[in-house]
Amino acid sequence: MKRFPAILTLTIFYLDFGVLAHAGEGMEQPFFGVSDGRENVTTQLQASAFYQQKERGWFWYEDPIEEVPEIELPPEPKPLKQEQMEQKNSPPLKPLSSEWFRANLTQYRDEAVDNPTPENVSKYMYLQRVMLDKAERFTDATKQVVMADPILDENSRRPIATFGANALDEQAELGMAKVAKQLAKAAGLWFFYSSTCTFCIKEAGVLKGLANAYGFKVMAIALDGLPLPDNSYPNFTTDSGQGKKLGVETTPALFLVKPGKNGDVIQIGQGLLSGDDIVKRAVVLGYQRGWIDDADYNGTLKAKPITIDQTTLQTVNDDDLDSPDALVSKIKDDLKEQLRKLR
Repeated sequence: MKRFPAILTLTIFYLDFGVLAHAGEGMEQPFFGVSDGRENVTTQLQASAFYQQKERGWFWYEDPIEEVPEIELPPEPKPLKQEQMEQKNSPPLKPLSSEWFRANLTQYRDEAVDNPTPENVSKYMYLQRVMLDKAERFTDATKQVVMADPILDENSRRPIATFGANALDEQAELGMAKVAKQLAKAAGLWFFYSSTCTFCIKEAGVLKGLANAYGFKVMAIALDGLPLPDNSYPNFTTDSGQGKKLGVETTPALFLVKPGKNGDVIQIGQGLLSGDDIVKRAVVLGYQRGWIDDADYNGTLKAKPITIDQTTLQTVNDDDLDSPDALVSKIKDDLKEQLRKLR
């Protein structure tokens, strides 16, 4: 009889458990819309770790699970840039070569500045001395090569001596005057002005001088249809759309005009210009248009136009670059031919 309470208690426990386990069967909706809470108990029992892992049995105490620390992996190396890869794969620089100085001299200088010990300063100064001596030897060798080769000597283009340079300048001025007079026979000037433009009055005086010196014919065109205050060009023409068509934005505006069947109009400039500037621009633009031949144009220059021809540059190939003699020969022959034509 003493076991009865324990057996009775266990029986009641299993009965209650069975009731709870099947309480939800056939009762999907609460009675009269009111829940008695039993569905929550059932859900909690079903979600209990005990019922999900009942095969583990009863354990009143378990050792806590030790967390394994995460191992931090080293960061992946960043990809090297193309320049860095080339430097990494390139052979070491020859000490005290030009490339070595470009790559390392700054480092030695910074080291001497940041830590100016006698050893650091002395090391930098001697390295700098070596670099300067190399540059001086290169300069001396360059002078010798240039003096021995008239093609490379700039004295062949323009005299170094002052009296020679002055003589060439005088010759160029005479050539400019000659070509300007020839150009004035073939082309004239259009002079766009406004009667209220102060600069236009001054430009009119400059054009009068050019007409007297070189014979340029000037046609004055009034944008506002009125004469200049000083009546410099009484026989002016009123603009009838030519200014807009030529893109006149400001006054005075000058254009070089070649009449005839194959006529052409070239803008010299807009704004106040001196007489020398007008003549020089007219000669250069006329030469570009083919109105002046090479010989006459070269006579206006203060240095002989000895430059490498573009056609020759286009003929240079990789084989020439690999053969210094062939490359020099091509360039030298081209310059010699141009020098011969200028004699």
